[in-house]
Amino acid sequence: MKGQQPLLADTLTDTQRALLASLQQHPGYPVLELLHMEACKRATEDVIRVNPEEENAIRKVEVRQLRARERNEFSLLILKSIQWHVDAAAAVGPKKEEEPEQNRILRSMPK
Repeated sequence: MKGQQPLLADTLTDTQRALLASLQQHPGYPVLELLHMEACKRATEDVIRVNPEEENAIRKVEVRQLRARERNEFSLLILKSIQWHVDAAAAVGPKKEEEPEQNRILRSMPK
């Protein structure tokens, strides 16, 4: 994530990251993303709907623009944080079982 640290970057356990990865694979997850994007779109459209001829139009635009910006930043922070944790979990991958060290004496003996 550019410029902003993901939520709970140093807090989530590997198990919690795996749970986020499974959430992202759920068939309903794209709908959750769609809901976030629709909320952002509505807030942005709300700014555009201000009639510049109304009294206090500039103040209304400022307030609505701030609301739209915060909503966009929040939604992107949530979605990008999820993706960051999923990527971090994938980078760690499943832990391999270490092979036990062989006996050094047996290893040095000719076969």
